[in-house]
Amino acid sequence: MKRKNFLIILIVIALMSSCGKKEVKLNGEITKSKLESVDLKGEKVFLRYKFEKGNKFKYKLTTITSTHETIQADSLMQAKSIQTTTYIFDIKVIDVEVDNTGELDITISTLKVDADLNGQKITFDTNKNLTQEDKQKFFEYLTIHNTPYRARVNEFGEVIEISRLDKMIDKLNSLQPQKQNLTTEQKSQYAKNLENALIKPITQLIFRELPQKSLAKDSTWIKNYPGQLSIFKIDNKITYKVEDFVKINNDRAAKLSANLSCSWMGNKKGEDNGIKYNFEDPKIKGTGSILFNIDKGILIRAETGTSVELVANLELKNEFQKSKKTIRKDFTSNKNIIEIL
Repeated sequence: MKRKNFLIILIVIALMSSCGKKEVKLNGEITKSKLESVDLKGEKVFLRYKFEKGNKFKYKLTTITSTHETIQADSLMQAKSIQTTTYIFDIKVIDVEVDNTGELDITISTLKVDADLNGQKITFDTNKNLTQEDKQKFFEYLTIHNTPYRARVNEFGEVIEISRLDKMIDKLNSLQPQKQNLTTEQKSQYAKNLENALIKPITQLIFRELPQKSLAKDSTWIKNYPGQLSIFKIDNKITYKVEDFVKINNDRAAKLSANLSCSWMGNKKGEDNGIKYNFEDPKIKGTGSILFNIDKGILIRAETGTSVELVANLELKNEFQKSKKTIRKDFTSNKNIIEIL
């Protein structure tokens, strides 16, 4: 296998982001009806992760992605897909630094996929016996399954470092029909690609970034994230708000909301390789809810969702130099659910 093919494989992967010692037990399946408001009597609180050496906890991450593409020309063509991917993260706090940054050992112990691609059913479960054909078909999932890595996460929930991905690169290489001899430099580069494309984003999903200020009920803060959507440069602005303080068992928790608003830049009209295009304004929406245990310093549950709709009017000439108009519509929705187990 040549080097460029190995890089393509990494890109494929990216397309797939009680608090006593020893084990944290908090139920993420807490419904709104069970939450009792707590009056903090004007007290402001800080949301901080409280890592303690030796603590163990698990998170379940469920991602649901659906797409619907239509192309209207002489006839209508459609493509639909929906995929649900479930991950179980086993996490152990290896060490805590003086600034409360935690060094974590993380293992994806379970990984399941259920997909429907235009009526074709696809399933994968690491807990079931896999044939050699399954291993070849789902090598990208097997690469990250049961392969521990390390993460450093500060008390504000920011993933500041990912390390020890060499075993994943070795595993990925071993799953290929033709194993290649990788140099130390190549392994390091592939590990960095894997970190940036998948491991760091998916780890950041289970550790939500928190504001570095005290909060009261109705407090808000904003995070900006740049992005790219086709020809558009997108400025994503997420506004977080403290909706309430609630009681969970004997602990206080903050119930937060998140709302996404977007602005964009780009020339909607143009021509590329003989194809004239005229995009409509992109439609981007997003909302979310977060439940964070203040006293134990840990995320209990978060659910966020986004939807993106993009419409392009295209005009090109056929072999007889006659103009042909096509309308392409792309709709994508994503939902991420994180629960502590």
